[in-house]
Amino acid sequence: MSGGASNDADIQIGMFDAACDLLGVGAYIYDKNDCLVVASRQVAQFLPISPEVLTPGTRLRDVLGAIFDAGIRYGVPAHQRRSINREEWIAERILIHWREQHDSVECLGKDRWVHFRKRRLPNGYSISTLMDVSDQTRQEAKWRADLKRVALTEVVLDTLPHPLIIKDRNLVYAAVNKAFCDVYGMESKAILGRTVWDIADAANAARLEEIDRRVLETGVPSRIEERLVRVDGSHLYAVTRKYRIGAPDNYMVVTMIDDVTEIVEAAENIAAGGFSLRPSIQFVKAENCFDPVRDAERRLLQQWQADEDFAGRRLLVATPSERTGELLVDALRGRGADCCAVRSRVEFEAFVAMAKSCGVALDFVVLDDTMEGYEAIAAAGLPVRMFTSDRVGAEVFRALVDPVELVAEPQPDAAVPPPPFDDWHITTDIDAVAAADHGDFEVLVAEDNQINQFVFSQILEGMGVSHRIAENGEEAVALWRKHQPRLVLMDIAMPIKNGLEATVEIRAAEAELGTRTPIVAVTAQALNVDRQNCLDVGMDDYITKPVSPDMIESIYARFVSRSRDRSVA
Repeated sequence: MSGGASNDADIQIGMFDAACDLLGVGAYIYDKNDCLVVASRQVAQFLPISPEVLTPGTRLRDVLGAIFDAGIRYGVPAHQRRSINREEWIAERILIHWREQHDSVECLGKDRWVHFRKRRLPNGYSISTLMDVSDQTRQEAKWRADLKRVALTEVVLDTLPHPLIIKDRNLVYAAVNKAFCDVYGMESKAILGRTVWDIADAANAARLEEIDRRVLETGVPSRIEERLVRVDGSHLYAVTRKYRIGAPDNYMVVTMIDDVTEIVEAAENIAAGGFSLRPSIQFVKAENCFDPVRDAERRLLQQWQADEDFAGRRLLVATPSERTGELLVDALRGRGADCCAVRSRVEFEAFVAMAKSCGVALDFVVLDDTMEGYEAIAAAGLPVRMFTSDRVGAEVFRALVDPVELVAEPQPDAAVPPPPFDDWHITTDIDAVAAADHGDFEVLVAEDNQINQFVFSQILEGMGVSHRIAENGEEAVALWRKHQPRLVLMDIAMPIKNGLEATVEIRAAEAELGTRTPIVAVTAQALNVDRQNCLDVGMDDYITKPVSPDMIESIYARFVSRSRDRSVA
């Protein structure tokens, strides 16, 4: 009898799992005592908990505790997930569990959305299902964003003071703004879906259609100076431009009419005389839009004053920073040099070997002293001119004009250790770093994204805090060794060496030095499991992007200001 019952139960569970597979859901059932009756195998795909927890008889409280311990905090706003108490979360979930019905869509992980549905039956049993709705949620989000974008576009078009028209590939009006409607005294619904033949006389309609079709077929923009007549009879002097936009199978023609009536004088014969600027018009010098990061790089490279002729000389730039290499190669090529860049000692050795095999001689190597293994490159037997990449600018090109002789330094007396942070040396021996020393800046920011670099710089400069930027984890470790900052803001996802690896290397060095620099993780991830990874490698705190001035000021006050106060006391 018991064997038959077991077989029936197995069959029912198998049918239960098959039904869940067919519906694409995970499901579990609790009895009236909140003990698990059965959970389909699909539940493990939604909740990363041990299979032993999902065995029949497990209490609801224990299942919820395992979910919480796995880092899942569904039902709680993202900004509160790190501070929610375990017992409070479990109690709230149990309260919801006893409702007659409950539906919610929750975010599990970075980009996964799950639809939770719960139903309480009259006999006290509870059935819960989980369905992955990530694709549907993303589509809905995109649909809502598209609607907002369309609404915003309509507002922008209608706010523009100049008429604008869009025609489809059949040259039918697809969109017009309010300024165009005002010129002809018509409403948009009377224009859309019609052609120019419906709103203009035959001669002008033929002329405009010919221009539109030529732009549509060739893609070559058109520019026309013309005089229009508004509905009130006044003249509108305009420069009309036409462009082709869209994909090949769905080209459109955009017409922009710039009203220049107030600033020009027009000849009676527009086609012959065109427009001329009124004598009373004076243009005021203004500023163009610019990229502040690129502008800073340009200004740095303009600071150097070098008269040496690099024309025809073969130079090799050795720097771990891709951006620094690009800047120097472009500048040196602009001076006539035959120049390229390598980013590691391995690349340098391979390049030199290839050049030697081809009979190509290098005039000198422009060497970044933050490159790992730069001593071996300097001792390779080639002329070397060194620079420090965190001060790219006048110093670089002074070094190019005034070569640095690499001679053996006399060994200092053991009782007086050499200063570890001079401008032309990177310490690789951690025993030479004094525990109490700090460099010439307070905060080191490890961030590879240029926009985020600019944000950090603006915030820290506004606070009056000295800082340096590292573009990858390897560069961050090198700058930390050289300058010993008071605080490191470490991005997690970086090239060459990520933030976790860089932190491990710094902490290993500090273990021998007896020092500790506060390191704060900066990442776009928001799950508690990511925070735990950061803390496990020795980071002191964790902040998420986008960063704000309040966030950075709080971190600075906590790790730098207080430590300075203690040292002063």
